[in-house]
Amino acid sequence: MRACVLVMLLPLLLPHTAQADRITQMNQSDLCIYTAKLQVAGYYYFEQGKPREEVKIVWHGDETQNEIDFVNRTLDDAYLWLNNTKNNGAKLIPVQTFGDLVYEACMNGKPL
Repeated sequence: MRACVLVMLLPLLLPHTAQADRITQMNQSDLCIYTAKLQVAGYYYFEQGKPREEVKIVWHGDETQNEIDFVNRTLDDAYLWLNNTKNNGAKLIPVQTFGDLVYEACMNGKPL
């Protein structure tokens, strides 16, 4: 009887296991550190004058679609914030301050 129940539950568990990736397995602090690192990288390219669509990302080949979407969305967010700041006539804040703001916003569950 127990074996039968286990066999019936196994298919229910498999889709969740298959969807797990490095992003979903990170704790909040690690996720926010990773987010800040990605956005600081975006800041660097933005400061160099490189358009977002020209930022090349080297994938290793084992990324899930969620991981790819997360990296792209995070870089897009950095470019959006930096473009808005520049278009509003404001001077860009120092990169260290930018990274700190990204981390704090992430830890508080708020957008930058």
